[in-house]
Amino acid sequence: MNYSFFLVAGDPSGDAHAALLMKELKIIFPNAIFTGIGGPYMLAEGLNSLVHFDSMNIVGFWEVIKHYPFLKKALNLCEHEISNGSYHAFIGIDYPGFNMRLGAIAKQKGIPSICYIAPQLWAWGSNRAQQVKKSTDLIMTVFPFEQAYFSSFDIETAFVGHPILDNPLFIHEFSEHRDNTICLMPGSRSQELYKHLPLMRPIIEECKKRDLKPLLCIPERLIGHPGLKQFSQDEISTNARECMRTAQAGIVKIGTSTLEAALLGMPFISYYKTSFISYLIAKSKIHLHSISLPNILLDKNLIPELIQSDAQAQSLHNSLFSLLDDPIAIQNQVQGFHEIRNLLGGPGASKRAAFTIEHYLKNRL
Repeated sequence: MNYSFFLVAGDPSGDAHAALLMKELKIIFPNAIFTGIGGPYMLAEGLNSLVHFDSMNIVGFWEVIKHYPFLKKALNLCEHEISNGSYHAFIGIDYPGFNMRLGAIAKQKGIPSICYIAPQLWAWGSNRAQQVKKSTDLIMTVFPFEQAYFSSFDIETAFVGHPILDNPLFIHEFSEHRDNTICLMPGSRSQELYKHLPLMRPIIEECKKRDLKPLLCIPERLIGHPGLKQFSQDEISTNARECMRTAQAGIVKIGTSTLEAALLGMPFISYYKTSFISYLIAKSKIHLHSISLPNILLDKNLIPELIQSDAQAQSLHNSLFSLLDDPIAIQNQVQGFHEIRNLLGGPGASKRAAFTIEHYLKNRL
């Protein structure tokens, strides 16, 4: 039987994780066909993508509203394809607002709806649990505490571990010889660069006064961003992971990159700025004491977080230099990073996720 899967990822990390899953699914289902939405990594694994991936890479309530016509068109296109195609499963990779709608359509058509990398209901509150239940047959979680959480809503759930550990780079011993580089991470979305790059110029100058080497880490696809004109070539890197692996410390935009920084052993502070409307909405809905993943996973405020009005150039470099001048704080962070590695299930998450899908589909036959 030739299995056909409809997959949707809407951001760079989802694209990378989905591609690893596709690679494992092709081992189990050698003639598998993949359709949906994805980026360069998924395309390399054979995805037939229905829309341009970069246009999907949007975060924030107000930002989604501004791009609503495009997102609605993409949603309608996917709904039509799912409704009229012959798919053995719909697999939504993160991107919950979009994927829950498609998951509900798939379920209505009798197509198994599988969620990989669960929606963060534990952050947003449980009032969306029934919506998730209506749109999802199986959730594969990447954080250990999520399995009990989603199971409590009578949603079939499997903890498979985090696919980030399928990359050997993230399971090597932490580098003991870190150089004088300061890794500056402004984000992987164009809209994040508009908000965060203005903070970076003063921070770079302050680092240079301390004989530190600041490096601004930018995804290669955003290297032509207009906000980068104020930075010289030797201040920019497109190899963020190598920078995090060897840098003395960093300033990291809140998101998946905070988990990557922790798994690479780099001491850091975290920050985020968004539109005022998006911030107010998020603040009214999020029910967590912290929003960076290392703090959530360890259930303590290990990483300093500077959000919205607190995320100013002066406060960011003050917080960074406070960390650099405090060896005990650095030691505590590194110890916490080792704990995080142990929590995430070890390598093999993509393989476990693929086998979970196989087992689930065969049990439905």
